[in-house]
Amino acid sequence: MLATLRSIAEAVSQQADLNSALGCFVQMVKDAMQTQCCSIYFADYSQDNFVLMATQGLNPDAVGKFRIGFTEGLVGLVAQREEPINIAFAKSHPRFKLSPEVNEEGYNAFLSVPVVHQKKVLGVIVVQQKLARVFSPDEESFLITLSAQLASQLAHAEIKEILRVDEFSHQTSVLKGVSSAPGIAIGEAFVVIPKLDFSSIELQKDDDVSTQRKLFTQAVAATRNEFNTLSMTLSDSIPQEALAVFDVYQQLLDAKSLGQNVEAQLKQGWNAKSALKIVIEKLVTQFNAMQDPYIKERAVDVKDIGLRVLHHLVNTEHAAKPYPKDTILIAGTLTPAMLAEVPKGHLAGVVSVNGAANSHASILTRAMGIPAIWGIEDVPLLQFEGKQMILDAYAGRLYISPSQMLQEEYSQLKYQEALLNDRFVAEQNLDAVTKDGEHISLLLNAGLELNTEHDNNPFCDGVGLYRTEAWFMQKGQFPSQSEQENWYREVLTSYHPNPVVMRTLDIGGDKVLDYFNITEENPFLGWRGIRVTLDHPELFLDQLKAMLKANIGLGNLKIMLPMISGSEEVDESLKLLEQAYFELSEQYPEQAIERPEIGVMLEVPSSVFMLEEWSQKVDFCSVGSNDLTQYMLAVDRSNARVAELFNPYHPSVLRVLLKIAQECQQHELPFSLCGELGGDPEGALLLIAMGYRSLSMNFASISKIKFVLRRLNVSDMEKLLAECLLQPTAKHVLRLTRNFMIEHQLGELFYTPSQGQA
Repeated sequence: MLATLRSIAEAVSQQADLNSALGCFVQMVKDAMQTQCCSIYFADYSQDNFVLMATQGLNPDAVGKFRIGFTEGLVGLVAQREEPINIAFAKSHPRFKLSPEVNEEGYNAFLSVPVVHQKKVLGVIVVQQKLARVFSPDEESFLITLSAQLASQLAHAEIKEILRVDEFSHQTSVLKGVSSAPGIAIGEAFVVIPKLDFSSIELQKDDDVSTQRKLFTQAVAATRNEFNTLSMTLSDSIPQEALAVFDVYQQLLDAKSLGQNVEAQLKQGWNAKSALKIVIEKLVTQFNAMQDPYIKERAVDVKDIGLRVLHHLVNTEHAAKPYPKDTILIAGTLTPAMLAEVPKGHLAGVVSVNGAANSHASILTRAMGIPAIWGIEDVPLLQFEGKQMILDAYAGRLYISPSQMLQEEYSQLKYQEALLNDRFVAEQNLDAVTKDGEHISLLLNAGLELNTEHDNNPFCDGVGLYRTEAWFMQKGQFPSQSEQENWYREVLTSYHPNPVVMRTLDIGGDKVLDYFNITEENPFLGWRGIRVTLDHPELFLDQLKAMLKANIGLGNLKIMLPMISGSEEVDESLKLLEQAYFELSEQYPEQAIERPEIGVMLEVPSSVFMLEEWSQKVDFCSVGSNDLTQYMLAVDRSNARVAELFNPYHPSVLRVLLKIAQECQQHELPFSLCGELGGDPEGALLLIAMGYRSLSMNFASISKIKFVLRRLNVSDMEKLLAECLLQPTAKHVLRLTRNFMIEHQLGELFYTPSQGQA
């Protein structure tokens, strides 16, 4: 059964278009289950009905024409219940609806399962038989498993078809993601070459056979050179008989093997990538079907060769590709290096298929003020290349090939956005004081934009979080103590006399160093933060000494320890700090080495219950609301699949944040918050109501938060908090905070998604 499931999935994935994929699907399911009819219906949410998309057994003329309402018939019932229906006499069921146009009168047995992808019903699979019988549990299980396996595949195929149809009909298509860094971007897509697989290649035609043949020939030649180099490199380290595999690879690249087959596809009008995809996938299928184990294993070799040729093909196409003036960067998984490669002033927006709105890469885009959305539907990225796009990072929508009318509408929205931002900027030099006279310290989360943040000094009260790991990530090896000292000195000097809270090296999770790779099954619960540096005291001492030396004569350094979960980590860290202090004092007796204030980040739930003990050991603490929310809700914040569950407005998170504020006040321990929640106007209001008077955020948020605070009373915020703490869900909390903002004439800060819909 497993082999049958796999063969159906592979066959469907290799089809050129949606109709072919669905046709292949219903035929293979019908054959596999030895039934007389298999059909698939797709949900059309624009018309609230299901449309028959493919069938083997019903009237073929009804395909694409026959529709049945979401609440009608057995098909509608399956979708409503989101569970299978298995009955011997379909006509006896009260929800049965006779539809003469599909010619199903002769069928009695009925088994149907929903196709669900990301909580959304995409369609319904139906198998029918003339013999009145209940399908067996194994048959039902087979269809359920098949539906679950193919849900994302069919969603993928559907999206590809929509994009293809829209390209030729000049209609706008829309993809949905998770809003990350807010804003609107209008520009041209630039696709960062994804990790290549043939599934990422969309079949396309090209009339210029000569050019496509030349591209393929160049790619084969480059692959040959690659194999020659590999063979020479390994010749001294592996037996000669093992090197024979490269001779086999070279033979497979010959014109008689791969070349003739690709040439035949080129003559049919396919471009080079598509021709290669068709040939390789066909060969792989043929090899996999062989009974001989040795021959069957050659499928891996064929695919490897094909991918190498594909890699050279795509690289040739992208070699001289310039960044558009208004680049909307499209990536499978965004990295800081990708952002750094875009010429200054060219980056308009970012779209990432993988990752989520609270990953560190996403935080980077917010720090840069670049609109971004995360976790869009899995589509072949190369199909986006060069298309005009509108990125609505308020509503989490990506409009592909937008109409002129839609572009004009969003241009107006961008203009209004710019006017509102001008109002924020006009007040950025003023104090962050509430209407009833409460001063709030607004600090900067820094370290991501290494070359530009120093210009932000006049508009903030210092740095509440300096991410030292960002600089380590820019290097090709661990920086020396001297290099670190020079860099820290520059940072401390640029913000002097305001305080700079430097967090010690915080790697692990989704923050990795190319030269110190940490591979773990569950990195967010693994070796990260203080756990790494305590295991490598030589790195920790180097960094502490560099910080202490950089602070000489300035005195505005504070040091913060990340990912602290227990008192042992605090004690060990303080011991190493003392060691660094005394060793420097002995080494430089003429220098006045200061002991800076030491703090801990509260981001592990256990830390919330250790504040009484820690108040006797450290000078301050700062809440890392991003990780605290992640661990409180057991949600990987970089996983797009569960991104919607990550919500710092969850009642449990708010109650923990309040507990922290109350405990710190009770034990006279200075406290602040340096997570993304503080940079959100609604979050800032609730935090201030809890007692937080120091918030650290990215620079793009400071002027907005200052603008909001100057128009509100703390007493009103406290009343709002009391209501929010009684709410059962984050949705209820956000409804209250939004209404509060509107009542206080701050509704203009909210973008209404309906404004931007076509």
